[in-house]
Amino acid sequence: MPRTTKDQTYRKLRRAVIEEAVAKGFAATGVAGVVARAKVSAGTIYVHFDNKDDMLRQVYMDLKSEFHERVTAPRHLTDAKQMIHGMWRAMFDFVRADPKGFLFLESGSTAGILTDAQKDVADGYAADIAQLLQRGIDSGVLADLDPKLLSLLLVAPAMQLARGAALSDRPITDEIVEQTFDRVWLSIAKT
Repeated sequence: MPRTTKDQTYRKLRRAVIEEAVAKGFAATGVAGVVARAKVSAGTIYVHFDNKDDMLRQVYMDLKSEFHERVTAPRHLTDAKQMIHGMWRAMFDFVRADPKGFLFLESGSTAGILTDAQKDVADGYAADIAQLLQRGIDSGVLADLDPKLLSLLLVAPAMQLARGAALSDRPITDEIVEQTFDRVWLSIAKT
């Protein structure tokens, strides 16, 4: 039987961390639960992480980076509505592929686990998205609202749909994604 690579083991641990934290909450997530979910030896976890806090932080920052990269990929589009719609679709592609990962990110953002340096990186991601939303405001496509409010109006439906998908194990359809975008667009577009 072929040996598992370090990267494969990390991916297995990452998935176990996400599932454990979504099921139990960040405070109740422990190394023992992650080890049991990942089906690895207790020592294996310490090859990748220093301790529980390091484990949660690393997985959060890794996932946050992937999410940010995907959501901001449409930044090259010059039409602001197309860019916002592309960001929305990218967010939902992420949510559909990994609803528990999305819930993990949302829980982690309020868990108070990040170091100051990690907070700075996460705040930079939020500022980057705010700049893209500001571009929509400046172009006259989006209502003149605080970018944080615009972000909330865009993300809240994703959170609800992700929670439903994660809890019921039912997929989020393209039809629901587009209907939801159309409704949300009415609340954020300049009238």
